[in-house]
Amino acid sequence: MLVPNRASLLLACAMTITAAMASASSGGRIEAAVSGVSNAQGMVGCALFSSAAGFPLESDKPGVKITRVAPAGGAALCVFDNVPPGTYAMAVVHDTNGNGRADTNFLGMPTEGVGVSNNVMPRMSAPTFDANKFTVAAGQTTRLAISLRY
Repeated sequence: MLVPNRASLLLACAMTITAAMASASSGGRIEAAVSGVSNAQGMVGCALFSSAAGFPLESDKPGVKITRVAPAGGAALCVFDNVPPGTYAMAVVHDTNGNGRADTNFLGMPTEGVGVSNNVMPRMSAPTFDANKFTVAAGQTTRLAISLRY
């Protein structure tokens, strides 16, 4: 009978632990290419929603991740790393005045550029999570093309 030595056992344990840790932390990556940015003022904010709660405007809800990037050349790229596998929707705003929110007029219509993950933006109502949801898989990159509307 072959008996493994101590070094072989330690190596096997280390490889098993490393593989388990890699699979536990192997979230997906989201790259959202935002186009139609009208100017280089302010920031482009991307809010990643893990449920319909608060979508698309209440980015202060639990489970919402936010990234802000400077626009350049009429575009911006929002990246989210280590996103747990699941279903998400993204809302984007070109915060030209830098106040950290999507500004609206007295009718509630956006006064800054806005967009959503599947570009499904009804004219007379807010976009819905269900119409704009997408799936993130473990270890995969999900690429989105989001067009802003002003």
